[in-house]
Amino acid sequence: MPNTDFYQTVFQNFLLFLVLVNPISKISVCFSLGSGMDSKTLRNTAARSTIFGLLVLIIFALAGTFILRTLFQIDVNSLRLAGGAVLFIIGLHALQRGEFFEVDSNRELSDLSMVPLGMPLIAGPATITAAISRTAVYGPLTITLAMTLALLVNMLIMMSAMSLGRFLERWHLLGPLVRITGLFVASIGADMAISGIIARLKC
Repeated sequence: MPNTDFYQTVFQNFLLFLVLVNPISKISVCFSLGSGMDSKTLRNTAARSTIFGLLVLIIFALAGTFILRTLFQIDVNSLRLAGGAVLFIIGLHALQRGEFFEVDSNRELSDLSMVPLGMPLIAGPATITAAISRTAVYGPLTITLAMTLALLVNMLIMMSAMSLGRFLERWHLLGPLVRITGLFVASIGADMAISGIIARLKC
């Protein structure tokens, strides 16, 4: 039977992946593009993008180290540096612009379930980097469980994006919430990049 430390580790990694997956950005995207969409289509879009993103993350969690080192000869710490830098830029963009991503208003949300919602908005550089590096430390069971829980929460938020978006817009909270989340995202990105540099220098 798993001990208390196991559940604590799962919870800590769940929180990390939840921030990296960034449900707030999905509210913004779905609210911008989902106008006029019925709730069933929104639920299906959220489910498809979540399943696709989770499959990508699990593949990289289980085989990412092999893919990096054997196929591309890339050190995992270099990936942490690159992924952290990308995440920092995304967070900085949110702080400055009040939005994580620019979306094409002419496209239907249902057309975006795999790309870009599933990848890279769910399974992006930062989450893939975290999946690979954290699996090496905590093992595949812990990280797969943490990722699954984080993506389930993200999916539920995506399914409620229209009502949440309307509420946040009514009280003028969506922009400030995006900027606050952007600060956390940029901070995690900076930490990942610095950790990658330190670990690489020690090699």
